[in-house]
Amino acid sequence: MPRAIVLVNPRSRSGARVRLDRLLAAFRAAAWSAEVWAGDGPDWTVAAAFRARDMRVDAVFGAGGDGNLARILPALLHSDTALGVVPLGTGNAWARELGLPLQPERAIARQLAAPPRRVDVGHANGRPFLVIASAGLDARIVELVEGDAGTKGLGQLAYPLVGFSLAGALHGVPTRVWFDDEPPIELDLLAGIVSNGRLYGGLVPLMPSARIDDGALDVALFPGGGTVDATAHVARVLAGLHLGDPNVLIRTTHRLRLEPVDGATLPVQSDGDPLGTTPLEVEVVAGALLALGAGQVDRSST
Repeated sequence: MPRAIVLVNPRSRSGARVRLDRLLAAFRAAAWSAEVWAGDGPDWTVAAAFRARDMRVDAVFGAGGDGNLARILPALLHSDTALGVVPLGTGNAWARELGLPLQPERAIARQLAAPPRRVDVGHANGRPFLVIASAGLDARIVELVEGDAGTKGLGQLAYPLVGFSLAGALHGVPTRVWFDDEPPIELDLLAGIVSNGRLYGGLVPLMPSARIDDGALDVALFPGGGTVDATAHVARVLAGLHLGDPNVLIRTTHRLRLEPVDGATLPVQSDGDPLGTTPLEVEVVAGALLALGAGQVDRSST
């Protein structure tokens, strides 16, 4: 019988509301055995994931959001232990990318209904990520949402609301960007987003042609001077009009370095966790992760 470990922090907002009996029943219904491990803090999650992998379980499920999944990743990369998700976070971007139901028991059932498959993983300043790494406006949005419990409680609405509130206060920062081995380009950058999949925030199709298993990352660079440009970029992304905007640079890459000039800095984040400030160095590791739920994603649309 396949075996899974579910990692949950009972002190977190999401962990406090989870019904463990229902989670375990979902595994039993799929003929899986499962244990729930509870602990507190990111360090515990990292250590627990390595311990579960060393026990050679078939899957480790993160009960929480995308940041929780990112902390599990180092233990599972290049292994035969699959990653699963119990979507209890603010954005649940990875679960949405896979098209999973956001009701925990149904999400578990969907993931266990098909074999896992290998997907790509990005690394941002050495930290693995599943969904997005960014610098500038998007990273600042993450800082504010993750740092304010009231704002975070708004769920998916938090990101566009904070985005519009910040747009008027930002200015483009002169920045050099390197794609793979090409010479750098220079632009006044408001936001740079590196995506492993199609969706921004789990909702907006930022990169409709991106795939989670194509061995590459998709990049959107949003240049501009200030308030008008930033507000226009936010509105176009939410409306899906950014792809036709000649002022937005969209590229596919395997490696990227983004660094402001003249000592300036931009905030950096990956999968909802602030990572300090630029420079931002990103690379893709193809097929590094065995992921549950990914086997049901339509390859023609991811």
